[in-house]
Amino acid sequence: MDSTKRRHLRAGTARKPIGLALQGGGSWGAYTWGVLDALLASRTFGIAQLSGTSAGAINAAIVAGALAKGSPAKARKALRSFWFSIAQPVASPVVRSYLGPLERQWQDSMNDWLLATGLTLLYGRVARGINTLRDAIATHIDIDAIRSESAPTLFITITNVRTGLPRVISNRAMSVEALLASACVPNLFPAVELDGECYWDGGYSGNPALWPMIHSGLATDLIIIQLAPDRIEVVPADPPAIRRRVGEIAFHSSLVAEMQAIHAMRVVAQPRKPARLAELRFHRIGPPRPELFEEGNGVERARPWLRLLHAEGLAAGRQFIARHGVDIGIRETLDVAGAFIDAHKPKIRMTANESFPDSEAATMLEVA
Repeated sequence: MDSTKRRHLRAGTARKPIGLALQGGGSWGAYTWGVLDALLASRTFGIAQLSGTSAGAINAAIVAGALAKGSPAKARKALRSFWFSIAQPVASPVVRSYLGPLERQWQDSMNDWLLATGLTLLYGRVARGINTLRDAIATHIDIDAIRSESAPTLFITITNVRTGLPRVISNRAMSVEALLASACVPNLFPAVELDGECYWDGGYSGNPALWPMIHSGLATDLIIIQLAPDRIEVVPADPPAIRRRVGEIAFHSSLVAEMQAIHAMRVVAQPRKPARLAELRFHRIGPPRPELFEEGNGVERARPWLRLLHAEGLAAGRQFIARHGVDIGIRETLDVAGAFIDAHKPKIRMTANESFPDSEAATMLEVA
């Protein structure tokens, strides 16, 4: 029996096989931890594959390694252990009253400088951050288990510094260095070298990459756990706010591009779209509610903040299961066009003999 069939069997006949696409975003990954907690606790789903970038790559690798060795309960325990291990100790109320504002100011400054995105922001001072992250990965992620045949399929994305192209690494090639590369923020840490090439954070080129999961065919229901906000209500005017928004757009753009391409293929190929694309069903959990973006950021790692994000993600995951659990395997619940296509469509003038021989004289057409 080949590895693909084994993975299908691991999803279980009583559980609906799903693929999970996990975005990165620093400590916002604790929100994803909460969502995963809910999904892993449910008896409805079986995780057949995961794709992740930066914080999403770390979460995905923890789950894949734990599932390879045991039950979903072990994956939940492993996630909790990792996130609590990187949490800052809770200071006394007196200390927080004096140092809290200064710490938030420092965090906001760092967040602006680094465009508010990399997982490595979680790990303390710059000088020791990369070693702390490496130690955390080595402690909480079982690379050998991920490489084994018993693990769900795992994809993580890294960005080639010289070409700017994404590279997707799967189970057998997984390593601590590959996970470090997926979370390597350029202005904070030196590029991570793999196979003679240098790599940066995967969020620049795939946050997360969807096409490997689509091509694998292991699950036709793909759930995106989105951390980037869909929109903001107030247009930024000051330099720090502008830089933060630029970072959000940059690290969300690859997912937007993939979803727009999928939508375009569905529209253009109708009614003869490829069978795999026709069967594919997208779902989404997140992004976090807008108020949370006013309360904290991707740098902050105080235990109360991580607990809050976990609780928010847990509630969102449970709500998804209650509302859409029955839809898995049957229908798509994400309005792809509504979420990823701008409502303002350009109008293009085409003549009858250019593209539409059956049409009449020149007409005004809206691009779908």
